[in-house]
Amino acid sequence: MSFGKRLAISIACTLLFSIPGWAQNAALQVQPQSQAQMLSATQSCTQNADICMQPSFDTVSDPVAVGQGCNAVQIPQTVNLFAFCQDPFTGAAIPGATMTLTLQANDGTGGHLHTDPNRPAGKFDPDSGLVNTTDNTLHTTFTAPDLSGTVTATVSGVLQDGTPCFPTTATIATEFTGLGAIPASGSGYETTSSTGHDSQNTFANPSVGTNLQRLPVNFDILVQALINAGFVSSQTIPNLVYTSIALPFGGLFDVDANSTGRITNPWHPPHCGHRRGMEADLRINNIPVELRPALIGSIQDSHFRMPVRSENPSAPNATHWHLRAN
Repeated sequence: MSFGKRLAISIACTLLFSIPGWAQNAALQVQPQSQAQMLSATQSCTQNADICMQPSFDTVSDPVAVGQGCNAVQIPQTVNLFAFCQDPFTGAAIPGATMTLTLQANDGTGGHLHTDPNRPAGKFDPDSGLVNTTDNTLHTTFTAPDLSGTVTATVSGVLQDGTPCFPTTATIATEFTGLGAIPASGSGYETTSSTGHDSQNTFANPSVGTNLQRLPVNFDILVQALINAGFVSSQTIPNLVYTSIALPFGGLFDVDANSTGRITNPWHPPHCGHRRGMEADLRINNIPVELRPALIGSIQDSHFRMPVRSENPSAPNATHWHLRAN
């Protein structure tokens, strides 16, 4: 009786695990006794996945980002993997196998609720080839996409005699951990939902989230003092409105830039930043001109700066100011 083989995928040095497969022939399927073994992880994982890593940050290779004038940033996040066909009896990698690796991005993950086609899944390099003669594995490098979420990696192989190895899958998650959503509304502020993400657009680094909630309180106190002193007219102090911070796991944040009810460029800027919970967009067209100096002071006192010229007080036609934590 002859049995088929199973596939395994392992991360060199830092993560070593086998994805359980099945030995098989036409009449009988047998599950091998050896199970997955986790030695260490690439990083702690919030999403349910086998491999976790941060998303890449690449505005250089993205023509939309270049056209938007984003700063040139290219920080790929990679992990080295090896794939092989495994003998279910000895556990050894089988020589002479040809391996193929494919990726499929999973819709609805990472805070991206829209399902526009061509969602980036990252890439394997190489994504196919003959195993080497040193350890009988195909060494490859996975580069994470710019957006957070999960992708499914499928590994398949064929032995020298044409016998297929039973395919197996692994889930790869890209994420920034530790982000938390600020409340949808609070003292002196409110938030808006985001097309394609609903209310999953208000996640921030914890200290940044705290400062975003303190800023409107500081603004209210300062404006009230100016009113009491007669420096500005008596008026109702408007709420501050945050329109975009970051998605639940950070990463690229696409957006409806033209208020059309759909994402302007799915999986691309105009948000050059908003990837790590350190930035926020603050609506400005509801703030009277005479109150804006007080708002600028409150922003600075709350440990934010406004580095984007088209989205700060130097741009008279700006509809929002882009805040970045110091």
